[in-house]
Amino acid sequence: MDRPRPPAETLVRSRLTAALRADPGLPTLVVAPGGWGKTTLLSQYADTAGVPVAWLRIETPQARPDRVLAQMRAGLDTAAGEDAVARGPASLLIVDDLHLTEGAEIELAVLDHAFALGRGGVQVLIASRRMPQLDPSRHELPGDHLVDAERLRFRAWEVERLLREVYREPLPADDVAVLSRRVGGWAAGLTLYHLSTHGRGLAERRRAVAALTGGATLAGGYLTRAVLADLPEELRRFLSRTGVFEAPTAARCDRLLGVGGSQRHLAELQRRQAFTVSYDGGRTFRYHEVLRAHLVATMTQELGAAAVRSWHARAAEILEAEGALVEAVRCQARAEDWPAVRRLLGRLGIEVAEHGLDAWAEVLPGWLIGDDPWLILAEGRHRVAQGQVGLAVERLARAETMLAPGAALSHCRLLRNAALAWLPDAPAWRGHWSGWLRAATRRHPAVVAGEAESLPPPERALVRVVALLLAGDLAGAARALRGLPDDDAVAGTLRRLLVAAGALAAGRAAAVALDSVALRAERAGLPWLGRLARAVTAVDGTAAGAKEALVVAEECDRLGDHWGALLSRLIVELGRSRTGAVGVDQATALVTAARELDSGVLTAWAQSLLALAVVQDQRPDAELEVRRAESTARAAGVPGARTLALAAAVRADPQRPDVRAALDRAAAQSGLPSRLVAAWRSAPPGTGTADAGAGVMLRCFGGFRLSVDGRTLDWSPVRPQARALARLLAMHAGRPVHRDHLVDALWPQAERRNATQRLHVALSSLRRFLDANLPGAGPDSLLCRDGDAYLFALPEGGYCDVAVFREALERSRLAAGTETGLAALRLAVESYRGDLLPEDGPAEWVVNTREALRRQAAEAAATLAGAELTADAVQSAAPVRAVAMAARCVEIDPCHDLGWRLLIAAHERAGDLAAAQQARRRYGEVLLSLGLDPAASGLPVPAPVTGGRRIPPPRSPGSASTAAHRPSGPPAVVVPRQRPRR
Repeated sequence: MDRPRPPAETLVRSRLTAALRADPGLPTLVVAPGGWGKTTLLSQYADTAGVPVAWLRIETPQARPDRVLAQMRAGLDTAAGEDAVARGPASLLIVDDLHLTEGAEIELAVLDHAFALGRGGVQVLIASRRMPQLDPSRHELPGDHLVDAERLRFRAWEVERLLREVYREPLPADDVAVLSRRVGGWAAGLTLYHLSTHGRGLAERRRAVAALTGGATLAGGYLTRAVLADLPEELRRFLSRTGVFEAPTAARCDRLLGVGGSQRHLAELQRRQAFTVSYDGGRTFRYHEVLRAHLVATMTQELGAAAVRSWHARAAEILEAEGALVEAVRCQARAEDWPAVRRLLGRLGIEVAEHGLDAWAEVLPGWLIGDDPWLILAEGRHRVAQGQVGLAVERLARAETMLAPGAALSHCRLLRNAALAWLPDAPAWRGHWSGWLRAATRRHPAVVAGEAESLPPPERALVRVVALLLAGDLAGAARALRGLPDDDAVAGTLRRLLVAAGALAAGRAAAVALDSVALRAERAGLPWLGRLARAVTAVDGTAAGAKEALVVAEECDRLGDHWGALLSRLIVELGRSRTGAVGVDQATALVTAARELDSGVLTAWAQSLLALAVVQDQRPDAELEVRRAESTARAAGVPGARTLALAAAVRADPQRPDVRAALDRAAAQSGLPSRLVAAWRSAPPGTGTADAGAGVMLRCFGGFRLSVDGRTLDWSPVRPQARALARLLAMHAGRPVHRDHLVDALWPQAERRNATQRLHVALSSLRRFLDANLPGAGPDSLLCRDGDAYLFALPEGGYCDVAVFREALERSRLAAGTETGLAALRLAVESYRGDLLPEDGPAEWVVNTREALRRQAAEAAATLAGAELTADAVQSAAPVRAVAMAARCVEIDPCHDLGWRLLIAAHERAGDLAAAQQARRRYGEVLLSLGLDPAASGLPVPAPVTGGRRIPPPRSPGSASTAAHRPSGPPAVVVPRQRPRR
């Protein structure tokens, strides 16, 4: 039959499609109840397989194996006639709804044929609502060839992407987490939620999430038709009464119902895939949360709310007698017996916190959570696990004031100190292995790795591995990795993560392994580590990996996990560094973020990435930036980052043997792979945003430079007047400049005849120089004559920063108020890297143009800052971008009144009140230096400033040729005596 097409509104989950590609020589089973997205996944995979596809759906019960096998062969014969891409398996066969076959005989025949087809080069995927019968002697499948409901389950981050990217109706992070838990990652549940809330405002969608409780089932109609309708009456009644248990066992159900036979019923429900699973061989079962909520709602309609509370109370008594106190608390909460809840919480004590906040937030009212020290401690632990360090410290400090002296108080204090250590400017603390890791992020991580020998074995290996990675000693980290245990705690999960990352960096497939790590981290209550596992996909340097990691970074921004956001973006740029695609703006933002978190080690890495980026971008201050990066890495004790800085230095000037020798020595001592260092030192030129594909590159902002195929021309042999002529033509590149204008600009005092003769001499000298340095170029290929005018005509693919700047401003004017217009303004600000031709000083022919372009650049930056401040509140990174643009504005023009006001507002919007106050002070200094009263603008009055005082502008995260790139700090700028522009 024709294969179904994926729904228009669906999320492509690469972790699942990668699992289907694992080994096409063996069949893969996709087994889950209805509504879990089996058919959607298979259709997505079929669309991208690149081979002929045969799709067989079992639509009616089949009694004869030969008929099913004949349909499989016929489908393949039909598919073989289609065009195929010459890669991957010869063809793909998908068998959907195998559960509709009658009897094990047909299932065994289908599997036999599937294994035989696999040996012949045909990949076979089989979907079913129940697990087919397998003959262990003939059908041996590894675990990664079974995609079950647990693997199909939408993770919280996938729910967030589905709502934001596909449905375009995003929710705040906390609501996404609640929605994910309450539908249990069930694909149909998410679709039903979307259909019921589509087109509503954010407030209504949030209320709909809050209403998804046991009293209001989300998908009752679907479950009744697809699950309950096929069950015998005896099983339906058993389900409806035992739904009060979250983890039913035969013994619990027997006691609750007062009859035997519960084990048989539970096993049958699992066999029928009736949203019932067991992970321990049939001792304990679990009903899916959506099914359980529907069962409770149905029982409420049948018996009444009071009777249902009574059933929960009876279940709680059984659980308490059994010692399952956590589930007993939750049952008593559903019974609304709050004294019993408090009594059980007191019995649990510290165990309340060990189960995390999720175990309680669904069933306990807010007033109880905010009043119980154990629950406050649980919330503190929850914030730590989410990477929300500041909130964690606040909640743990409150729990400390409520707990009595003893082990619990000591545990709370230990946890608070561990979280506090990760805040900026926090005192050094090594009372826990996490404190050792924090020390390794500050400076000299290799030293911390050595000192960790005094720790017990598991913690010792954990600290050593991470510290050596931070130092860049990948070889040493690989050796230390052997000391990590293979368990489900932090150390074991990190071990699996690093093994998978190493495989990915080496070019081997690791998507399935990383998905497994993320799942383990989620089950262990370590969501920060699960997000890191997703971000690690960027180490391969591919665009797809970088995209996924940047999605993780944005997710961390929304959650307030600043360390996770920094690490995710750092991994992206490190991956890009292998191909020479590091962005200057991105690296500059990394430097700012690392400094804000007080991480000298990550600052060193970011600074070295910035050095590589400016060298690749061929910026005039590249040498200064390389020197700064090397100095920063040396001071922080990060050999790997220093090696990267030296590689950038070699890239900038390959002819210096001393720099090459220094790089070779540093690389040999760092423990970095030689292929990685080789990639850094030979990164392809012109990979920056402005220079991509530019054979001839002309720069006038921040200093004049003409480069050909990455080689900067040496103008020393050219006479001064010819050089000045070249600069004048360059600032008008692509535009003819009349001969009279050239004469008046360069020889204003000379007689016309003499001046014209000097112009011809300068033009001849300039043409000879260009012809000698542009081999193979025809006459007038760069310097052209147009009647009585001359111009620099860039060849196709050439680049001139002034021309790009002007064109971008024109595009922004034509598309004002749109995203296209804002993108053009960003390009204009990026192109402006300093004053126009500063080497020509106060020459009259450049001064007015220089001032006009400077004013336009400042206005563009201010417009962008204002746009970011008015962006949608969902864009949590907007205030940070607004700070960058406003800072760039006042850096370009220190007297830009609106720029200062935007900078202050952006800092306040970002929550950085100290930075806002500092901006007010600097703004006041500028006003005072101009003879204006700061108090009139509501600003604090700074110390007296004398006329002509040199005021350094604030650092700009978006600058490449100004203060942020000078090793000795921001340059001094003489503020002219003029009124600030408003």
